[in-house]
Amino acid sequence: MKTRPKKTIIGTAACVCCGRDIPAKQSETGTLDLSCQWCELPTYAKAGTEAHRVLMARVKRHAEPEPDATKPVHAPPVEPKPAARAARSVFDLLGGVA
Repeated sequence: MKTRPKKTIIGTAACVCCGRDIPAKQSETGTLDLSCQWCELPTYAKAGTEAHRVLMARVKRHAEPEPDATKPVHAPPVEPKPAARAARSVFDLLGGVA
């Protein structure tokens, strides 16, 4: 079964038809999707085409959060806590039977 490429929202752009702000989505393959949910105008552009270049010029990108220099990139490994009490099992019930 064929799966759809995952799309991520990269910013917003004005709709070509109604002028409202719509989310600009880009798939894993680079295809740009500017589909308006109000006027239902679908707009797609494959990566590397003139249409893609023109539409990307209209997209207002989201500000990406800056990595905080004080936070470590990788957190140190967390050691598991010891058990609060001894684990019970069926073998505890047998007692000294050998």
